[in-house]
Amino acid sequence: MSAARRFKKHFARKSLLRIYTDKIKNSGAIGLDRTRPAKLDGNLTDELELITHKVQQGKYRFTAYKEKLILKGATSHPRQISIPTARDRIVLRALCECLAEVYPLAKLSLPQGVIEDLKIALASGIYAEYAKIDLKNFYPSIPHSLIDAAVRKRIRKPELKQLITSAITTPTVPESKGRKDTPDSTIGVPQGLAVSNLLAEIALQDIDLAFKSRPEIWYKRYVDDILILTPTGQSEAVANELITELKNMGLQPHEFGPDSKSKFAPLTDPFSFLGYQVEGGHIIIRRESILRFESSIAKIFTAYRHKVATARSTKDMERARAYCEWKVNLRITGCFFGGKRRGWASYFSQITSTAQLRSVNHTIHNLTKRFSLDNKIKTKSLIKTFYELRRGRAGNHTYIPNLDDHSIDEKRSLLALWIGDDVKSLRDEQVERLFAVKVTKAVRELEEDIAQTS
Repeated sequence: MSAARRFKKHFARKSLLRIYTDKIKNSGAIGLDRTRPAKLDGNLTDELELITHKVQQGKYRFTAYKEKLILKGATSHPRQISIPTARDRIVLRALCECLAEVYPLAKLSLPQGVIEDLKIALASGIYAEYAKIDLKNFYPSIPHSLIDAAVRKRIRKPELKQLITSAITTPTVPESKGRKDTPDSTIGVPQGLAVSNLLAEIALQDIDLAFKSRPEIWYKRYVDDILILTPTGQSEAVANELITELKNMGLQPHEFGPDSKSKFAPLTDPFSFLGYQVEGGHIIIRRESILRFESSIAKIFTAYRHKVATARSTKDMERARAYCEWKVNLRITGCFFGGKRRGWASYFSQITSTAQLRSVNHTIHNLTKRFSLDNKIKTKSLIKTFYELRRGRAGNHTYIPNLDDHSIDEKRSLLALWIGDDVKSLRDEQVERLFAVKVTKAVRELEEDIAQTS
């Protein structure tokens, strides 16, 4: 099927309605127009007609994205996240689905799959050295010319090309300022859009394929982290060649040098990749990732203490305790949600030693004692979670919750942890919407444990 036919399919009213219902309606993100996604229900037919009409005429323009800043530490600039309006999110999701069919090889791999491939490469005995290359300020630095060149190779339809251009040139602005006189963006891919990862992968697809096809090396780029394995004496030369190519493309790789994020060394030297640590023949979890996870668990217990301090009744205290237990166990096991495995344990399921998991289990046990919750809540085990994840997908076990399969009664029961007896008065459709909002937020918090894995 041609790109033009895929464009027509994904921007048909039926497809847009499915995207709104399944992906947008129950989410809580609000763009610059301050309209909640569910509010589109009242005028949905007109909204979808407007999208279809303007997109097919090549006249659709995105509202400026709302800026959200994510702190990365005292020594780093915050990451700028772009939040589109609800209507624009429908368009961007449709564009993402369309481009994913046009560029099937550009879909970002799961990190666990990358580490599994790395384990196989290391076990082969073929490689003796590694090189790591880090790209500075990756998404904001991608030249639009790279995306334009990649798009021209497979897409001729002007309306589709216009939509891509509009998506990447629309500026991101603080809510307090609004668009005003802010000019269009001339470089970079806005982070946080449904299509962001895919456009970045499309832009670098040619260079990735060129280095992957070399039989003498193992190559993988995951967003802004690049890892190369080579035979003896080749890592520096291959890495320098790649750095030159990346610079010629307008990207900004870190040069080799003291304290640089880019380096090359024998495989006997420990190195990290995607939050994992390769050391002494084992693939384990980086210490920083463990500390971040333990800190997130401790925050749940601290929040419980505050809830107890403000509780007005025994029932409030029981609900605070039940909520703490649910939150801690969700952090430990993760969950299945949106058809995907979520959480810290799932992300690090490729480790080759469970010693670190036993240590974290011990830390969690100590926290339950410190907050006087031993014998009052029942915490799950990271070790059991690890082996449950090895068994397969959600249908094969019950230890890891599958939030996609909850009945309406189970959703009411879970919502009671947040709103108490008020849940009894909610209609089923209200339960469905509130459940989606609350659980989506909880799952997003799970992702924060693995947000800084490089």
